[in-house]
Amino acid sequence: MELYYGAMVDFGFLMLPFFLYQFYGGIQLYRQFCVASVYVFSRTTNRVKWYFKELWGLCKGLIVLQVFLQGTTLLVAALRWNVVWTTEGWILLGVHVLLFSSWTLTMALGVNLLALIWGSSMGFLVVFALQAGMLAALCAGNGLEPSDPTLARLLLLDPISRLVLGWQSSGIFELEGMLPAQYGHVLTLSGSLLLLVLILVAVVVLGLIVIQKKDILVSNLETGGV
Repeated sequence: MELYYGAMVDFGFLMLPFFLYQFYGGIQLYRQFCVASVYVFSRTTNRVKWYFKELWGLCKGLIVLQVFLQGTTLLVAALRWNVVWTTEGWILLGVHVLLFSSWTLTMALGVNLLALIWGSSMGFLVVFALQAGMLAALCAGNGLEPSDPTLARLLLLDPISRLVLGWQSSGIFELEGMLPAQYGHVLTLSGSLLLLVLILVAVVVLGLIVIQKKDILVSNLETGGV
């Protein structure tokens, strides 16, 4: 995939199921802090336990989505082409699933946290705009040589670039020759996976701090009323 506007739009469409999941998952924690929070937190005094239970609920929904998407893709591929099943291919599929799952869970949790401040609609718009801005920023690399230090900085600083497997070298996964590795001198699958997991952990910890301090919403963040 090249760094130009049309390719970024195509990539955005490929991410559409994950954007929809962010919209769905973006209210799963937030809704508990609306009028039902008195009932919820009077029965669940341990908010840490409640928080991780809700996170597991988000994970289960994401697992269902991934099984559907990857299962459908594999089925269509098997029906249309002569697919050769290899260990390296399954490893790539696993890395792909982990990268997109970590990213999507981070964004969905981010929507929930922002929703506590601005409401669910604004929270989703902010997170969606952030991702759209990251995709648009990659277009700045169009025309730059792969060896250009400016392009290297752009790819390193824009985390959404870590979702494109074809840009990366295999790193510790030892899959040389399996990927185009267009920008493999800058990005590696192992480094990308580590980065996205660390970002997810940071957002989970931030959420843990927020839910400990947040009580029932005293105003209607959706309409502005009390």
